[in-house]
Amino acid sequence: MFKLSEFLKYGDIAIQCHDNPDADAISSAFGIYAYLKRRGKSPKIIYSGFEKIKKRNIQNMVEWLNIPVEHVKNPEKFPPPDLLVCVDCQYGEGNITKIKAGDVAIIDHHLRVVKDEEFDLGVIQSNLGSCATLVWDLLKREGFDFAADKDIPASLYYGLLTDTNDFSEISHPLDKDMRDSLQVYCDRGIVRRLRLCNLTIDELEIAGVALLRNYNNFDKRYALFKSEYCDPNILGFISDIALQVDTVDVCAVYTIRESGARLSVRSCLREVMASEYAEYITRGVGSGGGHRDKAGGWLQKQGIDEMGLSIDEYMKTKTAEYFDSFDVINAFDHNIDLTSMKRYRKKPVPKGFAVSSDVFPEGTPMVVRTLEGDLNIKASPDVYLMIGVQGEVKPIKADKFDAYYGVCDEPVDVDDDIYTPTVRNEATGEVRELLPLMTPCISHADAPIFAAVLERGVKVFTEWTPNGYLYGSPGDYLVIKCDDINDVYILKEEIFFRTYEEDLSLNCEMSVSSISD
Repeated sequence: MFKLSEFLKYGDIAIQCHDNPDADAISSAFGIYAYLKRRGKSPKIIYSGFEKIKKRNIQNMVEWLNIPVEHVKNPEKFPPPDLLVCVDCQYGEGNITKIKAGDVAIIDHHLRVVKDEEFDLGVIQSNLGSCATLVWDLLKREGFDFAADKDIPASLYYGLLTDTNDFSEISHPLDKDMRDSLQVYCDRGIVRRLRLCNLTIDELEIAGVALLRNYNNFDKRYALFKSEYCDPNILGFISDIALQVDTVDVCAVYTIRESGARLSVRSCLREVMASEYAEYITRGVGSGGGHRDKAGGWLQKQGIDEMGLSIDEYMKTKTAEYFDSFDVINAFDHNIDLTSMKRYRKKPVPKGFAVSSDVFPEGTPMVVRTLEGDLNIKASPDVYLMIGVQGEVKPIKADKFDAYYGVCDEPVDVDDDIYTPTVRNEATGEVRELLPLMTPCISHADAPIFAAVLERGVKVFTEWTPNGYLYGSPGDYLVIKCDDINDVYILKEEIFFRTYEEDLSLNCEMSVSSISD
């Protein structure tokens, strides 16, 4: 994996933000700048474009947090550095002025647009809510001391806050980890002041005009709003107002930029999580995610152009497609035809488990953080946390564990390269990794299931997701325990076939094309 220490072999280093930089770009550059300074380098933070920074909150951020950022008015005259580090953008993209350099590195969280032959230094991780998160993770891996200078954690924290609309559009666990970690070190007073200087009179007018430009589907109770170019926080402000309309249960507000569109999503429907809707409409052409009620994302114009659609047409078409794409299952009240499903049994593959009350004391409110999302439970000797082959976590009652599993001595092969599941004490904020607390176990041979591959999207409401649902995409597997038809869940194809094998003794044809509750 790429490390910031790879930059140390260079002499003259410039860290470039995109033109008209936002808080995320500047905070990311500042984080890398601080690392290089502590390692004896003399880097510069620069940006170019026609205008200097005009937004008042960005000017305040630079001043209050002592960020040494320079505007390069004539990029052709800028002395080529040995290394140019592009942050929150990609070299050659439309939102960054090209500056000549010996070598170029990219640190970004947007969808990759550079070709392999143009990019061999740095890292692009497009599923994160902010570039600041990526920089924070890189700094953490280098053992960076965040307590030594409060300006650094405050800038990174504010970068994530602004790029995720006040944390409402966070989806990746690393974003959540950074938010929880840095709030201990940063000056919350400065962050609070920065949060309250975001809206200008001009932006208030932009919001008013956007609310008039709406497309409504009264049948499905959703609406789309198009805004003039504006800061992401303004999109959230507009969408919060739009959701208060009595005929709107789900809304998306978007603003078009040169390279794509930024969007903000809101939902008050139990059957539509804003995070999942945002992920759906950005899939393959951007990135999106967030919370159950609030989310957001980014659409790459190039991908939409290749479809022969404008961004306006794409938003209408993709949203209509989404609302027609799924069925709903209530695990405790369904009429699924089990005779149409194949029967499988668990492979003798070691998994892991931890008793939740061994992680934190009994009764502790806990957030189990995984790639699949956050699980909110209370620590109890009767609730175990099962850890699967890709680090996925599923709560299970103690009596069910005893019925299906037994402790073993075999090593557990968990693929945790992407993210290691953690558990957070909601009362104290203490975070513990789950894998070191894991005990190996293996399933009994007599734990059969019914399963079917999904041809449509399915949303499953279970005992563990009372305020949300498990979402299954086409190609995922719907799983039902043979001895408990109310135990319904979703597994990705790769995880399913690593965990289960077909039970040939009780096989039947399988075709599940439409399931409803």
